[in-house]
Amino acid sequence: FTTTNPPMSGNKRAFEYATIAASLFFLYSGQYVLFVVGVILHLLVRKSLTYGLLCNPSEIPAMIAFLFHKTPQIPKNITPNQHYCYKKLTQVSRSFSAVILALPDELRESVSLFYLALRALDTIEDDMKPTPAQKIPELRSFWEKLKIKGWNIKGFGDVPAEIDLLENFDKVIDALALMKPKYFDVIEEITKKMGHGMADFLDKKVETTEDYNLYCWYVAGLVGEGLSKLFAVSGLEDPKIGDCYETYKSMGLFLQKTNIIRDYYEDICESPPRVWYPKDIWSKYTERIEDFKEPKNITSAVACLNEMVANALTHVPEVLDYMMMLKNPSVFQFCAIPQVMAIATLFECYNNPLVFSSEVKIRKSLAVKLILNTKTFKDVVEVFEDYTQRLKANKVNTPQMKAVLATVEKKLKAVKSARK
Repeated sequence: FTTTNPPMSGNKRAFEYATIAASLFFLYSGQYVLFVVGVILHLLVRKSLTYGLLCNPSEIPAMIAFLFHKTPQIPKNITPNQHYCYKKLTQVSRSFSAVILALPDELRESVSLFYLALRALDTIEDDMKPTPAQKIPELRSFWEKLKIKGWNIKGFGDVPAEIDLLENFDKVIDALALMKPKYFDVIEEITKKMGHGMADFLDKKVETTEDYNLYCWYVAGLVGEGLSKLFAVSGLEDPKIGDCYETYKSMGLFLQKTNIIRDYYEDICESPPRVWYPKDIWSKYTERIEDFKEPKNITSAVACLNEMVANALTHVPEVLDYMMMLKNPSVFQFCAIPQVMAIATLFECYNNPLVFSSEVKIRKSLAVKLILNTKTFKDVVEVFEDYTQRLKANKVNTPQMKAVLATVEKKLKAVKSARK
């Protein structure tokens, strides 16, 4: 859920960060003329981040801390293929690679390889160039390839780093062969389930809310199941966490539904369009979901959007239950950071017509603040409380939204009382 901007060269990015650091230093040291000069220079490079900081000064300390934040590094004394896997992880996931690398030694490699296996599978599913007939056999049999030494595949993918991952997947297979069987068994099981689920939905439309929940389960809920089972067999968390179906399911569905809501415009502009909003919701507001892009339909589009956000928020109580069970600090942060990013993203999307003409994302400075300040369950509760109150203050709230927020608010009070 981290924000992105158009690609920059290395020198331009370095200059951008230098102007930020200099401007903040001048501001805090009282050198206001130099501060203004630094801001102007930065605006010439990148307008959005500086504007966001000026409008939200509470995020400035987090940006300063981020400039000195030590990024977790790739482990040393590993094989070339293991190094390739960690390097590839940083290339295909800027959002998750840092928190994965910060996991304890016992979990770091298994979670990294789990992520790469599912990213490879997702690359095949996401590629719109091949026909379903070409993709379905690959998706259904992908789990079997995890044990075939030397196997890789060409002809799938749109992003260079993801194409390279598939074309060098034999290196991932070699790394998988070196891991403890208890971890490999989890990765193999989830990859099999996800591949079959993705294949099912290549020929199946999301007609009902039940279809929507099932699709989100296949592509994200299963991730929650796999991670929970990895945590359980590692011994770092309670073994019972691998059996908490409703809670780990909601962890995945909350994130996936946030992505689907936010990505309407990107998905609808695909050829052919990709539609993940369930028809039994969007059909209340239009006869063709593609028509939401038209400015004349923005009122009905936003009404549909708000119902989608309300639907996503129904998962928050189980999300809180899951995070309350976690004991290991690194595992907790790994799970909690995407969830606080999701609630912040849903808030930005709610009642926002820009969802239908662009990709709505949270500010970089806000993302940094959430990442650096999410360390304990108390921190998570405070973030969810803050956004719940902000959503409650919206005058367009429907009875459905009011009921959902009341349930979330009740849950927040209950978990706070339980922690006293």
